[in-house]
Amino acid sequence: MHFNDKEIENAVVTYPDMSKHIRGGIQFDSPITKRENLARAYKRQQLWMPATADKNWFCPEIIPDNTARAFVIQGPKYEGEFGGDDMFGIYWEYVPSARGSIVRPGNPTLTDITQWREVIKFPDVDSWDWEGSAKANKEYLQNNPLYVNVCIFTGWFERLISFMDFGPAAYAIMNRKTKDAAKELMDAISDLWIDVVDHFAKYFGHDFEGFCFHDDWGAQDGPFFNARIVNEMLVPYMRKVTDHIHELGYNADLHSCGKVEKLIPCMIDAGWDAWDGMVINDYHQIYAEYGDKLIMQVPVFDCPPETDAEAQKESADRYADEYANLDKPACFAGNGTMGAPIFDFQKELYKSSRIKFDRE
Repeated sequence: MHFNDKEIENAVVTYPDMSKHIRGGIQFDSPITKRENLARAYKRQQLWMPATADKNWFCPEIIPDNTARAFVIQGPKYEGEFGGDDMFGIYWEYVPSARGSIVRPGNPTLTDITQWREVIKFPDVDSWDWEGSAKANKEYLQNNPLYVNVCIFTGWFERLISFMDFGPAAYAIMNRKTKDAAKELMDAISDLWIDVVDHFAKYFGHDFEGFCFHDDWGAQDGPFFNARIVNEMLVPYMRKVTDHIHELGYNADLHSCGKVEKLIPCMIDAGWDAWDGMVINDYHQIYAEYGDKLIMQVPVFDCPPETDAEAQKESADRYADEYANLDKPACFAGNGTMGAPIFDFQKELYKSSRIKFDRE
């Protein structure tokens, strides 16, 4: 599929409409859809460099965490309220100004991790209306022009925070006296996620491409814990789930906020295919070292919205030289300054990567 200039001649900007779950981006007259191209990137067979905006989420309301955490993305418009109990019965308080929810600290459900079996009640996954959701979301999934990830809130360490508050949760996985109990709980959480994954596979088949688990590991200035802790307390239990996801034929992404570049090897060892991170990380360094093992989203910082067309193209060519590689797929993550779409940059990046990836 050789590049043809007609592919970019009539390119148009599409703007997000989150009420209809439509993400913004540039629409090209490409030989395959954005969805297929991004799916091919996981196999190192992409035709051009995909963008983060080529990926959409599926967060159906049948999962209690999605309504509790104010993150319902599905076919039918959600008419209910946000906040309330998650799948474990933990109450999340919805904050309208933040458009998100939080477990108010100071009144933890679990104060002694060694007592988790007596305190924590695991959900009955079978009781959720899987058949109804599959029927209601069939068109949304099958006709979605974008790659679709099922998003899972909340992962392993974040789940422990919701049970215990942040400080006690961190202490529980670092204290030698409580580590064994923490490991047992992490393993039980992994079994729960496998059960959830199996239900998605049974009722939705391959109408979506993968799963994205959320588990934040860091703050703005660095990770919450070192690699030794992550390798011991999180990696084996994540790997249990990612191996199962791969056995079923899906991809596995990790969303982890914070400056966590030091923990990239842990993500790879845990079996994640892609990492959804933040702009504060040193992508030049981590892509050079780990880009062949982990798909990451890479922002551009030298092209603010006011950049003229010629300078945008020059910036795109520099970006493509470094990040548009067939065997080290990355996703263009937009402008690092959070500015408006950089139209000429994205047209040039599409053209440049299409030519670089031409295998015919």
